[in-house]
Amino acid sequence: MTTKDLVPAPSGPAVADVTVDQKAKEWAREKLSQMTLEEKVSLLTGQDMWRTNAVQRLGISRIKTSDGPVGVRGGIFTDGVKAASAPTGNVMKEVCEVLISEARSKEVDVLLGPTVCLPRTPLGGRNFEAYSEDPFLTGKLAATFINELQKAGIGACIKHYAANDQENRRFFIDEKIPDRALREIALQPFQIAIRESNPWTLMTAYNRINGIYCSAHEFLIQKVLRGEWQWDGLTMSDWFGTNAIVPSLTAGLDLEMPGPVRRRGEHLIDAHNKSLVDTSFIDASASRVLELLHKVGKSDKPDWQEGPEAAEDLPEHRQILRRAGAEGIVLLKNSGNLLPLGTLDGKTIAVVGPNAARSVATGGGSSNLEPHYRTTPYDSIKAEVAKKFPAAKVQTHRGILTHRYLPLVSPNVMKNPETGKSGFVLSFWRNLEHKGEPFQVENRPSSNLVCYDTLPPELTTGERYSYRGRTTITPKTTGVHQFSLSSCGPGKLILDGNVIVDIDRHWWSPKSALFMSYGSPEERVDVRMEAGRQYELVLESVSREPKPYDLDYMAMLEREEVQDGGRIGFLENPGDLDGYMQEAVDMARASDVAIVVVGKDHEWETETSDMVSMDLPGRSNELVAAVAEANPNTVVVNQTGSPITMPWLDRVPAVVQAWYQGQEQGNCLADVLLGAVNPSGKLPITFPRRIEDTPAYVNYPGEHDVTYYGEGIYAGYRYYDFKKVDPLFPFGAGLSYTTFEYSNIRLNKDILAPDGEIEVAVDVTNTGSRDGKEIVQFYVTHINPRLGRPPQELKGWDKVSVPAGQTVTARAVLDKVSVSYWDDSVDKWVMEGNAELYVTAAKDSRDQGLSASFRTSAKDFQWVN
Repeated sequence: MTTKDLVPAPSGPAVADVTVDQKAKEWAREKLSQMTLEEKVSLLTGQDMWRTNAVQRLGISRIKTSDGPVGVRGGIFTDGVKAASAPTGNVMKEVCEVLISEARSKEVDVLLGPTVCLPRTPLGGRNFEAYSEDPFLTGKLAATFINELQKAGIGACIKHYAANDQENRRFFIDEKIPDRALREIALQPFQIAIRESNPWTLMTAYNRINGIYCSAHEFLIQKVLRGEWQWDGLTMSDWFGTNAIVPSLTAGLDLEMPGPVRRRGEHLIDAHNKSLVDTSFIDASASRVLELLHKVGKSDKPDWQEGPEAAEDLPEHRQILRRAGAEGIVLLKNSGNLLPLGTLDGKTIAVVGPNAARSVATGGGSSNLEPHYRTTPYDSIKAEVAKKFPAAKVQTHRGILTHRYLPLVSPNVMKNPETGKSGFVLSFWRNLEHKGEPFQVENRPSSNLVCYDTLPPELTTGERYSYRGRTTITPKTTGVHQFSLSSCGPGKLILDGNVIVDIDRHWWSPKSALFMSYGSPEERVDVRMEAGRQYELVLESVSREPKPYDLDYMAMLEREEVQDGGRIGFLENPGDLDGYMQEAVDMARASDVAIVVVGKDHEWETETSDMVSMDLPGRSNELVAAVAEANPNTVVVNQTGSPITMPWLDRVPAVVQAWYQGQEQGNCLADVLLGAVNPSGKLPITFPRRIEDTPAYVNYPGEHDVTYYGEGIYAGYRYYDFKKVDPLFPFGAGLSYTTFEYSNIRLNKDILAPDGEIEVAVDVTNTGSRDGKEIVQFYVTHINPRLGRPPQELKGWDKVSVPAGQTVTARAVLDKVSVSYWDDSVDKWVMEGNAELYVTAAKDSRDQGLSASFRTSAKDFQWVN
């Protein structure tokens, strides 16, 4: 169920292409025999931010990687070539077709996804990347993603191994996870996906598990991944997440990313010369790098120079992403059948709220990219209404401000003094005084002046430099406006020759507005400015101090030069904020229908920081309540990747969970609200009523960099069911514009053997007047198991299209994975002999549904892979 958009689960384990694997091993073996120690070691670290090292002497090319789970950004992190922005979390074969095409247009060999870590708390900053809170569902969806990419020759990188489920202190946190929870919850998505798709690469996590960093975790990599699961692909670190030289290699970490080299290189050669690491470890990891090179088709392409990345905005891709996004939207409430909006001729529709007239394509961090284009709810609704109801009127008002940081300088008020276009001119010097001629000058389109991707290697690994960004600002209004600055090294923001912000020291604060930079907290200043007057705006700063390699890992990460740079914000005086909100409420009152678009964005919901609350930002709840009171026909649209509190739920007739739907987000929403698409999405996560009800509440975020997984195997809906805590909306919930009834559940056999399967089927009748799609969920329950079990667990699903008035059959297959649990007394999966179970076909995790019983064969069965 991402249940945001489901595809049928693979019917069984993927069969590895033995011929391809064998040829890759033979080619790697031949090349390895010709290499020097130095050349082998060079393969074990990146060349730059996204590429591995080449060995030109032997015709060995390099591998190019790229983020990520919801698009292919390419080789520039900030202000790079535009790319298709897919719906977050949706997995469809057609969406993978878009990603494959995008990867080829940017010459990408390995896509850094899928993300399969489970959302442990609604506050997780990276939850929006995840597929689901359920490990079985997540693993199955990830396998589909991986299989589709790799059939086309694009490598997939499943991540982050393992349990990278909080951003708060992610470099340091030690997660104390009991064995059963580790196996059944944290590791199971990886195990299922690896068994059914054989990903070519895997990325380790930043965090520690039971005292050991994941990138040097011998138990996780050598015993479980390589030993039990018999997986022989390439392991790479998360970016800047290699925390040791020899221990990471002997634990099984093949590739340190990114480059240039930080931990390995000369340090690893020196360790080898001192007999601290055997050649066999170096050879094994170098071989896997070479094998990957062969798998992605570069063994016979010793190209050292890439062509320019292309931005291919194809009409067929637009259609795919629009369809995928609409099918992922979840209708949570629809009292009185307010939706879909009916005949609107002559009527007025108010589209209000902080996200009404802006594009919120995705969350922040590794998933963020610049889409080919953007759509907004207001623009899309207005366009679609005009096609069908030309006499209708659609209007919009923001109502409130909800920014976490001051917005970046608007392109409409800034001008690059050299190009005359919107943006900054950014100059670099190989000294700390901005003296002499700059060695590099770039034109940047935004005021997020990240310094990394385009710099020479020596400047990203220690050599100090200074930089200056310049633009002109012409405000539209007269008044007291706000500027802000967040920078990594000491920096000054200068307006018309006057220093308005002075950051006089180096920073490594995770509260920075700069992604991955650990720069300064945002500093704001009020400045009075005149409308129409041109002001010169300058940022002068220097890179951070080089990190000392004699520090231990935790201290080094505190000072890690992940990125340098500065972020400049600018907000013109919005005037009376109370009056501003009242204008939106008055617009809603004067309209026939009010659509309130609220949510979060890439600043609130982002990699590197967790959220502080389940509440919507700013005065969002106040705005929703006021609009609901003013207009009885109020539709609330929420754009988040995580659950939120809804104190206004009883006062609004319709609620839509829209997620982050990429570049087509406005069109997707318009299709659902106006009825062009009958919604069929289901919640892949439980929406609790309050944060205090959540499984990890007592233990998150931990103390002294330690967090205990006290919920054990009772994660997600398992916890709410076991504790009998009523959620706001249960896992799997989602309405349609039609209605469905289930009947005639049956099994094709009533005994499940260890190597056997049982098919469960149920008839689904569309009892409404519209064609629709329904996702039938199959939950398995153990009767009197030896060890404690959740009341039920999702073990299958089927998405069926049912014409109005007709009946179709939904099916799923149960096997040993469906009925086994991890027994830590024997360290194996156990399928109890002669166990009594039943399977329920349900509409969500709290639906009673229809059940059928079955048993396992008489003898206990134990297994590991």
